[in-house]
Amino acid sequence: MRAQNIVLAILLSSGTVFADEATQEFHLREIGSTYQLGDPRAATAPLESLIADAEARGPDSARLAALLNILADRYRADYRYAEAEPLYRRSLAMFEKTMGAQHPNVASVAKNLADLYRLKSRDADAEVYYKRALAIYEQALGADHSFVTATIHDLAALYRMQGRTVELEALYQRLLAVSERTLGPDHPRVVVALNDLAGVYQMAGRYADAEPLARRVLRTVEKIMGREHSNTAVAMSDLAGLYQAQGRYGEAEPLYKRALAIFQKALGPDHPAVGIVLNALAGIYQMQGRHAEAERFLTRSLAVRNTRFRAHAAGPMVLEQRPK
Repeated sequence: MRAQNIVLAILLSSGTVFADEATQEFHLREIGSTYQLGDPRAATAPLESLIADAEARGPDSARLAALLNILADRYRADYRYAEAEPLYRRSLAMFEKTMGAQHPNVASVAKNLADLYRLKSRDADAEVYYKRALAIYEQALGADHSFVTATIHDLAALYRMQGRTVELEALYQRLLAVSERTLGPDHPRVVVALNDLAGVYQMAGRYADAEPLARRVLRTVEKIMGREHSNTAVAMSDLAGLYQAQGRYGEAEPLYKRALAIFQKALGPDHPAVGIVLNALAGIYQMQGRHAEAERFLTRSLAVRNTRFRAHAAGPMVLEQRPK
């Protein structure tokens, strides 16, 4: 559930009644349905009239604040950042006035504003509003609430872009503790938290701290999804990359080879993940002076890339090598 939906809940449950109740409530719920389905760009046709009607009834109301927030989301989705910002700010001030500075709706709009600032590379402003949203959510909803963890994830993404490994470690440790406590040790979100924390340690060169986490990720993914699943191959490749970063090529090579076989079987020989592992193996062989093997695997990796380029393929990568 997206954090903004708590704002939408106020919008849909408010006791305010429009002049043309039957028509406007229908449009209001139509906006809400589309918004919750994740398509804010398709939900703006009736917004201006609803906002105008709400403004005519008074300058400050929770309903108007929620409408302004939804319209700002629409503008943000359309890359109209300059228009979105004043709407978020106005919505934020209105919720503060009508519901109090520590209400979860204030946190929801503050988080949206932080997301906008992160898109605009205004990192300092984004951090301020993420922290404000986090503090309000914790106080109002409890430390284990999903809105709290979602905001921590967003703040962590900001710190990751800035390379702030100390702050990242604290956030990821917190996410791991909450996930294990609320979901159990083998839940996929626990795996993600473990992997994120291992990645932070690897970024910082703390390989001894990263290795047991990466091993646990692999064991858990194998247990949940099976030894031949592509996600198992991802976990293998991450562990192999950790070994490669330390020059432990003899331990990295068999993991990469096993991951390669899984990727080829599960995803096909021309999938980008196959090319990435082929390239990693070529790097290992090159570092060991095994130049003929390095050339052979590099040639295969380039062939995969060229095949994908010719096919005009697009889509998310399954595997991403961590920095070495």
